[in-house]
Amino acid sequence: MAGAGLLNPELHSQLQAAALGEGFVEAAGVDISKAWIEYQDHLRRYDDWIDRGNAAEMHYLVRGRERRRDPRLVFPEAHSVFCVLLPYRKLPAGQTDPKKGPRYARYLDGEDYHDRISARLEAALEKVARQNPHLPLRWKVCVDTSAVLERSWAALSGLGWIGKNTLLIHPKHGSYTFIGVVLLNQELGQSPRSLPDYCGNCSRCLQSCPTQALEESRSLNSRKCISYWTLEKRGELALSDADKSAIGTWVAGCDLCQEACPFNTKPVRASLEGGSQPLTGAIATDSWEALLVEDENQYRERVARSALSRVKPEMFKRNLMIARENAKQIKKCDDE
Repeated sequence: MAGAGLLNPELHSQLQAAALGEGFVEAAGVDISKAWIEYQDHLRRYDDWIDRGNAAEMHYLVRGRERRRDPRLVFPEAHSVFCVLLPYRKLPAGQTDPKKGPRYARYLDGEDYHDRISARLEAALEKVARQNPHLPLRWKVCVDTSAVLERSWAALSGLGWIGKNTLLIHPKHGSYTFIGVVLLNQELGQSPRSLPDYCGNCSRCLQSCPTQALEESRSLNSRKCISYWTLEKRGELALSDADKSAIGTWVAGCDLCQEACPFNTKPVRASLEGGSQPLTGAIATDSWEALLVEDENQYRERVARSALSRVKPEMFKRNLMIARENAKQIKKCDDE
């Protein structure tokens, strides 16, 4: 694969400085041509995952299969990939006491992360472009919306490794981070810097999943996943009584495999030492009483500017009914 040639040896460091200045905690890139051989291993795992039907009804993952093979099908000028990490909430979101209300995935706290990350990345790229008025710098920002294997490119850039729970894990920040990706028309002079696999013999994440969705190391069967059921699955949830019970009080997403990960222990402890973190945005409403009386219009207004807007009102009501019934059973057992 032919490269574009390195026009500015300082471009990578300039991008890192600009990204860190916008609040990202880690930033690094890699040239597509230099990472191409290693990237094929990621593609083979992705293809195998798709072929085994593990994408369930997320047909967009299958439709975008070819574009995920080559970033140049997403951005024809692409010669490098620049990745950033932005931490999100580390303390539990929602009610840990099932008698009070349901639980949400932590990442849903606050405004929609797509908007947050995109705006910061655009600001960082504009700053670098101004620093290099004679460099024809062009880019495409991808934040979980384009057909790009974000975790793979972040791992190849040295921002973490893909853990047994299939998530990107950074040795310092753990897995409670968003990934932002920029496709650039310039080379960065960077080769892959894959980190060692620090998961070792640990299997806590696999053991923590109540539905055994992590059927094997680094292989998630979405058809068994609570996050898939509550965030992606449209229509009725045709689940066994045991699977419905396993959902517990999660109404949008699930963090159990992340909560079990030792690499999230220090970041969570640091958050605890920093004091309480009140919920904001769509998931600030977290009591059974408030949620059960909410109508469709009120729900749409509540989630309008959040990532929770992906969950349609009828889906959320469905999830809420399952979670509420589970909470009643938990209370009944406690009373006995």
